[in-house]
Amino acid sequence: MSCLPFLLVMFDIIARLPPKNVAQCKLVCKEWLDFILERKFVRAHCHYMRASADQKLLMVGWKTIEVHSLNYKSPGFILPRGVTRPFYAHPSRMFFLASLDGMLCVCLQNTCELVVWNPLTTKFKKLANSNSQGFYKVDSDALGFFVDSSDDYNILHIKRRRGTMTVYIYSMELNSWSTVRFLKHRPYHHYTSLWSPTALCGGGLYFVVTQCHGRSDGLTVIRFDVNSKSFSELCFPNVYDDEVSGSLVNINEELHMYVCIGNYDYRREIVLWRLKNKSWMKGHVL
Repeated sequence: MSCLPFLLVMFDIIARLPPKNVAQCKLVCKEWLDFILERKFVRAHCHYMRASADQKLLMVGWKTIEVHSLNYKSPGFILPRGVTRPFYAHPSRMFFLASLDGMLCVCLQNTCELVVWNPLTTKFKKLANSNSQGFYKVDSDALGFFVDSSDDYNILHIKRRRGTMTVYIYSMELNSWSTVRFLKHRPYHHYTSLWSPTALCGGGLYFVVTQCHGRSDGLTVIRFDVNSKSFSELCFPNVYDDEVSGSLVNINEELHMYVCIGNYDYRREIVLWRLKNKSWMKGHVL
């Protein structure tokens, strides 16, 4: 081992290990501990884990949170592992808002505080401060988790209060909040606007915004560029109906949307659309 280059050991051997074994490697020495905690190692480890046949599924129950192992090459039952919460919050009082590279951004219902939490390492960071930043309302706000061009993890918080909208960005590198401009003269600050969960794809965070109770003419896609920190609008897929909803998903680094036509009791049609050159291409009908 003493003859192997340090970076070779860390990136080509340690980074390929399961999270439990990586956590054990942190006890080898201070040099290994410091390097494993660096973002470049975290990103490399997440890259290998996403390509691995052994995937992890976090399941939230009424009283417990468990990590389940899923291996599509050797299916079989593996006992789940309970997750210890390093902060006081009942699982039923936690809202899971976004995830990135093994980290979760959750909202604690009792206090409305935002928390970034790594369930495997148990490390966490509360984002709320005395300036009323970092407090989230589930029924009105929207949120995204991203990495910018400087390799800094950020939280985008779109906050709506009393008919006004303010957009905040939390930098984990700087441990501080800042504000950015939203689109001018647009109606998205109203409480009648519903913002979907976000999808991170190709340097952008995407939201579906519903303004007219599910009508296709009241649906818009909002894009936030994670590098320029600017917003833009995209059209919704070419669908015309009184009951339409869209769910965004990143498939192989291409933005897709499942468009559901019909109400929640009876789905008449589900179509998968793909975004290409700012236009939606119709795909499979499910």
